[in-house]
Amino acid sequence: MASNVMNCDLVVVGSGGSGLVAAVKAKDLGVKNVVVLEAAKKPGGCSYYAGFGAAGYTKWQKEAGYPDTTDDSFRQLMKQWKWDINHKLIRNYVDSQGPMFDWFHELCDVSDFFSKPQPYVKPAGGGRQGGPGGTGGGMGMPMMMSRESHTKTWYHMNKESRDPSIGPGRGGSYLVTRMLEQCKKMGIQVVTEARARAFTKDSKGNVTGLTADANDGKLQVNFKACVLAAGGFGRSKVKLAKQWPEFFPSNDLKLHLFSVPTDVGDSLEMAEKTGALMDYKNMNWQIGGPVHHPYSFTIFKIIQFPEIIYVNLNGERFFNETDLVFTAPWALTKQPRGVCYAIVDDDMVETLDEKFNKTSPGEEWPFNDDGLRKDIEYEVSLDEGGASGDHTKKANTFEELARKMKIDPEAFVATMNRYNEFCDKGRDLDFYKQPESLKAIRKPPFYAFWCQRFSETTHGGIVITENMELLDTNNKVMPGLFAAGDNAKAMEGGMGWAAVSGYMAGVAAAKYLKA
Repeated sequence: MASNVMNCDLVVVGSGGSGLVAAVKAKDLGVKNVVVLEAAKKPGGCSYYAGFGAAGYTKWQKEAGYPDTTDDSFRQLMKQWKWDINHKLIRNYVDSQGPMFDWFHELCDVSDFFSKPQPYVKPAGGGRQGGPGGTGGGMGMPMMMSRESHTKTWYHMNKESRDPSIGPGRGGSYLVTRMLEQCKKMGIQVVTEARARAFTKDSKGNVTGLTADANDGKLQVNFKACVLAAGGFGRSKVKLAKQWPEFFPSNDLKLHLFSVPTDVGDSLEMAEKTGALMDYKNMNWQIGGPVHHPYSFTIFKIIQFPEIIYVNLNGERFFNETDLVFTAPWALTKQPRGVCYAIVDDDMVETLDEKFNKTSPGEEWPFNDDGLRKDIEYEVSLDEGGASGDHTKKANTFEELARKMKIDPEAFVATMNRYNEFCDKGRDLDFYKQPESLKAIRKPPFYAFWCQRFSETTHGGIVITENMELLDTNNKVMPGLFAAGDNAKAMEGGMGWAAVSGYMAGVAAAKYLKA
């Protein structure tokens, strides 16, 4: 028996980018009573810590004379996913990108974070400006939530952070912040610490409400329509292991989860229990490594260069270091505890620092004022001071470094000597790394950067129509039920899909309620 009852026209489950956009768009289209439920203490979900997405063919592009490449974008996406996704849904997504950005700008005035593109100049040779577009055709667009072309700043908050690899402060939190402003302005109630758990039905079997666990007991929310936007289950190792057992061969393997604690698949469970059509087989999950998470951004970036070598806890190399981040996690999964160390010497710290600043304009600010060395020495001080965690280790010999890593010194020294011999001869006879990436490691001090796997949230699960409607197991539309964001089956997620799918769901829910 619910201790509290709420009645509304539209309830949105989840207050991330997709949920908040859906709520605000529906309200903007005339839906009177809109309620958002959020399981966490604060709104935002994974979007609050997310990066960037992209706008499509916006008014800004039209004014600047850019050609409409939405057809190119559609073709590119369908080719990328081998036409194994709902083409009508993807067409709706591509066509909604520009209008979503235009609406966002008109509603909130986002010119403090985004700037208009330069006037279009047709490329030489008769081609179109830009590249293929999964995000709108590469039209020199104002990249929504993007650092690449037309954002005025990397951050709108937390500007002193030395770690631009994760928010809050980037495009995701910008979107969330502006949508929360609109919720307050429009009278949309955002109820936090209210974890939606199950749908309720009337005597005819129609879904007319849901129950939620709230601080003051059970909450019953009666509604006319609902948008499920509570994300995937990127924070549930139990569900991840069930879905992708190949990445969990034992319980002691390390894995850094970037998802927020409430990203545990509640909306997926609700949909499945109420008879919705689900597709777990084709879900997506991004796992990467080796990476130096959750520590220094400068170290994380520097160890992505192929000159680095990686050793496992047996003191052995285990893959070609050219194949990093989204190729290596398969190999890393097979190593003891799923962790490794990236090994460099003093010369390599110097040369890779310079190389990063040269090849990554716009990202150099955490490296300013000898930032890389400062971060390294700070982590070394933590390690030598006995702080908890796996921080950077420093030594003047391979033997000493091995002992600090708790690796067999004999095995590690043999690995390093063998590798240096390969570097001298210009050919890696173990993993055949490209010759230009073979750099001997001989000048002390030597450093070992602890690395592990990491993952982001899951994408997909709830099967939807091109109008964001849920289908039942008989492929029939479930009236009044919609889904957006990471819990909805479309393509791989991200901020672009989160924002635009929320917009699409808001439009669809408002249209349904008016009808």
